[in-house]
Amino acid sequence: MPFDADQVMETFASATEENQLDPLRDQQVIKLPPEGELWIAGDIHDHRNNFRKLTMAADLGNNPQRHLILQELIHGDHYDEKGREGSWELLYRAAELKCDFPNQVHFLFANHDLAQIHGEGIMKAGLSVCEAFTAGVKRDFGDRTTTMNVTITEFLLSIPLAARTQTGIFFSHSMPTDDQMDDFDFTIFDRPLSGEDYLRRKGPVYQLIWGRNITPAGVDRFLEKVDAKLIVTGHQPQEAGYLVNGEKHLIIASDHNQGVFLPIDLAREYTMEQLVERLTKFVAVDLPEE
Repeated sequence: MPFDADQVMETFASATEENQLDPLRDQQVIKLPPEGELWIAGDIHDHRNNFRKLTMAADLGNNPQRHLILQELIHGDHYDEKGREGSWELLYRAAELKCDFPNQVHFLFANHDLAQIHGEGIMKAGLSVCEAFTAGVKRDFGDRTTTMNVTITEFLLSIPLAARTQTGIFFSHSMPTDDQMDDFDFTIFDRPLSGEDYLRRKGPVYQLIWGRNITPAGVDRFLEKVDAKLIVTGHQPQEAGYLVNGEKHLIIASDHNQGVFLPIDLAREYTMEQLVERLTKFVAVDLPEE
């Protein structure tokens, strides 16, 4: 079934505006309310079944107190015979969800989002996932490709960098590495962003979303700067679905059957052990077949 380019672009444009006008957003941070629930996923990477399970189980229409945070939706394993990749469609489904539930659905900006904006930077099995994504858009929209790519880029750039609970849990796609931490520009959370913030390697947004292998000591320094007690990130693949990195850092992944999502009560304070107890595996979510 062919896609209606005008409808897709209108949805992305509306979701962009909803991201920018989110009533919970303060500059680059979603400040979650003191009551209600949060469900947060790790990297999804076009895992369509997990996205379906998450959104259906969250049942946002019947649970207006529930918030959902999504990250790294693009660049998955759905390639056609010509190497074109179709994860723009999952991004579109997420944009639809934002339009349907603008005050409940939120996003975290991720490194694959920035790579797609730059049009380079990530290889998989010798192929550029960004080029494959763009080829998928061209396959599906033909002479509307350039306009569609601009619309998608504007949507990605509208995504905030972080979220936080009033009980001291911070959420971002990753953190700067230990050796970047002392010079890291923490003001990016509290101000409008410019092109320099996104520069490869040097920009603080780039450093935030690309950092790997942060030590527990580095986590402590980051949490002190953002005034939080615990942090939940994605970014680093986890075969078991999650990893506890010291006493304050939980890494989650949602891009395979053993992946997890984290549902929490926004009014509660949690220890790391209690957060881990709340983790839910996608394989355990039983929904009827479509």
